[in-house]
Amino acid sequence: MYRHPRLWLQLCLCAALHASGQTARDASIDAHEDQKFGRTWNLRKDQNGIRVYTRTTDSSRFDELKVETILPGKPSSLATLILDIANYPNWSFNNEKAYVLKTISPDELYFYSLIHSPWPASDRDLAVHLHIRQDSSTGKIYISADEMANYIPEKQGIVRIPLSVERWIVIPLPGDKLKISYELRLDPGASAPPWLINIFSTKGPYETFLNIRNQLQKPKYHDATLAFIRN
Repeated sequence: MYRHPRLWLQLCLCAALHASGQTARDASIDAHEDQKFGRTWNLRKDQNGIRVYTRTTDSSRFDELKVETILPGKPSSLATLILDIANYPNWSFNNEKAYVLKTISPDELYFYSLIHSPWPASDRDLAVHLHIRQDSSTGKIYISADEMANYIPEKQGIVRIPLSVERWIVIPLPGDKLKISYELRLDPGASAPPWLINIFSTKGPYETFLNIRNQLQKPKYHDATLAFIRN
């Protein structure tokens, strides 16, 4: 846990990296708007094969995030990890608790996530709609995770995150490797100052993907198979 008071600046990143998937047009958040306004990504961190980018947006006070990396693993390994909701505290930045709210199908569900926010900030939470889809012709995996604002009642003393939109594109590579592009749009809610949070917006995604890399090597995920995922 990150409990030093200054680390509350990173709370906006704690919601990052739940997952789910849709169609090819979900690959980038507002790809049409990117072209219209010419918005570009700015590289903020490049370490251990993990690149973290940010960019400003006209529609939010908070920077959007993107992560690009190549991780060892099979498609079924990553999908199994993402669907193992109870394990999120072991890899998702500052995630304190997560559990399934409703299962729709083997590749779609709703889950609850509680995010630890070091003093003096309040803890955050959100309900997420998670869906994973693989393109049968290309083998690409599309993952999307969208915050559902009114899916469950708010809890006393916990700030409900008003906006969290995540998109992944996962491309299988030869030699059991995965090329990952991940994007996040997030508003952590309450009075967190955007300009200050944006300064510290690389730590959460970077540490999360380091943790994912380690998790994928565990037999539980490394050896996993799923009926709806082709390796």
